[in-house]
Amino acid sequence: MRRGVLLIAVAALVAAAASAQAQGSSRPTVESFRIEWLRRPPSMRPGVDGYIYNDSRWRVTNIRVRAVVVDAAGAVVRESIVSVWGNAVPGTRTFFVLPSIGEGEIYQLTVVTFDLISEQTP
Repeated sequence: MRRGVLLIAVAALVAAAASAQAQGSSRPTVESFRIEWLRRPPSMRPGVDGYIYNDSRWRVTNIRVRAVVVDAAGAVVRESIVSVWGNAVPGTRTFFVLPSIGEGEIYQLTVVTFDLISEQTP
């Protein structure tokens, strides 16, 4: 009887360890985020609003975005690193602000770093 209970307990521990390892492997990468940007309407102060969509299962913070400005000919005009303040919750978007850009210029945005807070349950 004791041997059967011991085998069941060992099997449960192995299953729990495998489950925890599988969850740990789902950590987000920079590809876990989508970014979009929009120029503000002329009726507002000049600028560009950005949004990060967190497609991972993790709450993250301290997101840094590489912002490359490209002109109409495809030449890089300038680049910078922009901080996204606050936490990015899974399944939501987080707002950030970018500097104004000229007519014919566009942004190429990529997440370069972020910090994990916690994994959220589905």
